[in-house]
Amino acid sequence: MKTTRTTVLIGLLLLFHYTAKAQWGDPDGGTLNSNKADEIVWETMQMNMGEVKHQQPKTAIFKFTNKGGKPVIITAAKGSCGCTKIDYSKKPVLPGKSSDVKVVFDAEDLGVFNKTVTLTMNIEKSTQILKLKGVVVK
Repeated sequence: MKTTRTTVLIGLLLLFHYTAKAQWGDPDGGTLNSNKADEIVWETMQMNMGEVKHQQPKTAIFKFTNKGGKPVIITAAKGSCGCTKIDYSKKPVLPGKSSDVKVVFDAEDLGVFNKTVTLTMNIEKSTQILKLKGVVVK
């Protein structure tokens, strides 16, 4: 009886281990646990949108690559005003893979603007701030 319980317990542990690897592992053979520090690299964290027509939405795309050793997840995104709409993948970005954050700016006021998008991520430097600037014209 004790041997059967032990065998079942070992079988369940192995099943859990391989299920977790299948869910989070890199299909290209990467590993989840490495000694690499958390690191994401942005193509740019500041975007000059130039002239933006009044009340005509314009999109900025911020791309990043996960250069660290574990999956990166964006857990929250908040714009500095209601004039920004933010879209990003809710799925983990595996090591070596890339993703992007799309920000749609819909200008309500004329003139110079400086807006920010604050991202919260599951890495050591968990707060990332993206910046948009430009001029709203008629």
